[in-house]
Amino acid sequence: MNHLTDLQLSMHADAALPEDEVQMVVQHLESCATCQAKLAEASAELSVLTLAVQSQTLETPAAIPPFVYPTSISRFAMVNIATGLVIWLAQFLWKTIFGEMVMNGVAWLSSIYIPDLYEVASATALVYLEEGTAMFDAYLGLIVLCVSILTTLWFLAVYRKSQAALSVGLMVVVGLSVVAPSPANAIELRRDQEVVTVAETETINDTLVAASETILIRGNIVGDLLATGRRVDIDGSVSGNVMAFAESVTIRGSVGGLVIGAGSTFELEGSSVGGNLVVAGEKLSVDSRSEVAGNLVIAGNNAAIEGPVGKDLYSFAEIVEVNSSVGQNMEAFGNRVRLLDDAHVVGNARLRIKSEDRFHRAAGAKVDGVVEFLDVPKRFEDVNPYTTVTFYLWQLARLVSALLVGLALLWLVPAFRTAAVGGGVEGLKTAGIGLIAVISLPIVAAVIAFTLVGIPFSFVTLVAWVVFLYLAKIVMGLFVGRTLLANTKYKASDVAILLVGMIVILIAVNLPAIGGVVSFILTVLGVGLIVQRLLAGLAERNTEASLS
Repeated sequence: MNHLTDLQLSMHADAALPEDEVQMVVQHLESCATCQAKLAEASAELSVLTLAVQSQTLETPAAIPPFVYPTSISRFAMVNIATGLVIWLAQFLWKTIFGEMVMNGVAWLSSIYIPDLYEVASATALVYLEEGTAMFDAYLGLIVLCVSILTTLWFLAVYRKSQAALSVGLMVVVGLSVVAPSPANAIELRRDQEVVTVAETETINDTLVAASETILIRGNIVGDLLATGRRVDIDGSVSGNVMAFAESVTIRGSVGGLVIGAGSTFELEGSSVGGNLVVAGEKLSVDSRSEVAGNLVIAGNNAAIEGPVGKDLYSFAEIVEVNSSVGQNMEAFGNRVRLLDDAHVVGNARLRIKSEDRFHRAAGAKVDGVVEFLDVPKRFEDVNPYTTVTFYLWQLARLVSALLVGLALLWLVPAFRTAAVGGGVEGLKTAGIGLIAVISLPIVAAVIAFTLVGIPFSFVTLVAWVVFLYLAKIVMGLFVGRTLLANTKYKASDVAILLVGMIVILIAVNLPAIGGVVSFILTVLGVGLIVQRLLAGLAERNTEASLS
């Protein structure tokens, strides 16, 4: 016997069969128990669907939640395995197919000139010295004008019925406009794109501020000198003080006061400094024809002192070599200290180095006082943090504070309970937004801080940046904890999710060698999630405002 199809039974239950088939179906159902049972099931299903449709109204449509793939431990493990395979494949390709290509690319990149920190700083200073004064004067004038107008308007509003008050207000406005002096420089300022030169026959009887690519001081400066650029050469004499900040600073003339400066290289060649010398840089040198009458304070990588120092010598350098006389005491903090044959320390030599083996004293070197090897402060010692109790106490404090802040964050912004890092393009989008925010916020704060009007906005921006950095790992802890506890009975517990997630985060960021990289990645992703949540909140508010 041929039974009726499911389609025929369903259409018969819906009364949707053509008239010519209805009689045939009815006759078959009278003699077939199997088809009668199927028809009963179809009729029951139809009644359920009809009841469900009738129970819904147009005024209260059912909210269909978005479908989200559940994240399980197995899926998490597979993602990590896939990541490991990708890393292995990248290493294999690096060593085989792309090895030569990459090395050629690195060789090409190494031929490109990359400025160092001092060059970038000096170039920034040049821009603000050239444009910053006019900008600052304009903003300051605007602020003074606004304050004066508002004060006058308030005065007139309070005493608006008095004709004498109106006259006084007008006189104040006119008087300020007449008496207010135009901005004037109390010092001599020289700026140029290429070179600023003080000729040999020139004498400047005032303080000189010079900003240029190259600054050449050949003449005499009776006052002080402030120089910033890429190269500063002082061959003349400066009666006052010198402050020089450049990629390369060379002083061959005499300076009556103190010298403060920084640069990749800072050299004294046949120079005399009447006061103290305080310098920082990569390579610092005082040749045998130079002399420092006061104290010498140096901080950098390599320092070579061959000229006499009148008072104390303070060194904060990796390697310091002394081959001259030191009028009083010497105190060195660093990696290696060398006293060569012509070294003579009149006072004591206090050395803060890791071991006595890193101190070299030549046969001709003299120390009239005592040589003391002082302990290096614990914060500068190469101590394994994982062997100290302080490390674990600090991590416990971080965990407790993150737990409290995270609970407060969920109370204020419940939407962070569902914040997640998507896969593929969505994950890259989150990382890109976070990276832009991490880099751009401090830059924006620094730029707007150069105006008085922008200082409050700069402060708010910096505070927001710091808050984002702190909350980033907490938000990522929520995501990690929710992923790990998705299939457990604690999946709805905020405390358990935060606790598990933050424990995993703290372990990851403290892993040797890769902890810093992991911390940076988590921070970027966390900031990206925060910014995305803020943008989504603004969009929802705008939508609600437009609907209302």
